[in-house]
Amino acid sequence: MVEPLLHFVVPFASLRAFGIDLRKAALASAIALAPDLDVFLHVHRSQSHSLVVLALIVLPLLVLTRKRRTIRSLVLLGAFGVFVHLILDLFQSFTPLFWPLLNQSAWVLTALDLHIGSAPLITGSAELLIRQTVIEPFVSFDEPVLTAPGLAVSLVLLTPTLVLILRDRYVLREKPKAQPNRRPLPSD
Repeated sequence: MVEPLLHFVVPFASLRAFGIDLRKAALASAIALAPDLDVFLHVHRSQSHSLVVLALIVLPLLVLTRKRRTIRSLVLLGAFGVFVHLILDLFQSFTPLFWPLLNQSAWVLTALDLHIGSAPLITGSAELLIRQTVIEPFVSFDEPVLTAPGLAVSLVLLTPTLVLILRDRYVLREKPKAQPNRRPLPSD
């Protein structure tokens, strides 16, 4: 899934739901886009989509920032964003989550249907597919960058934050109640 909007919005909405500041959530969500930068190297779903590589980057950063609480929290939030990206991709196509420890890529293939009618019916399946990891350059990259379902899900997830921003910026706040005109007393 190379839908940058979804890879940004899903961690953003999650972080905002946990009460993370708007700017920090936006920065962490921008970092969540990093795994897909591998397309500029003419590969996709490569080493940048590995939890092992994520840990090899994050752990030293945590050590280096142990006394800088704000930066350390941004490292953790960014790691969360990348983690969400990798999990989203795991449900879309083969992803080398444990490369180089395992030279296999995984894909969780799921289906869920809810039928409402004379006889309500819920059907579903989940299957874990495994194959050898193959990381090779592509000749051309032909993937949708934005889809209608991706846009719809993104808009739904962004709506609460957008409503709060608009409320805070444009809705008139309650004016303080005016004190009744008081006439000075002769002794004032």
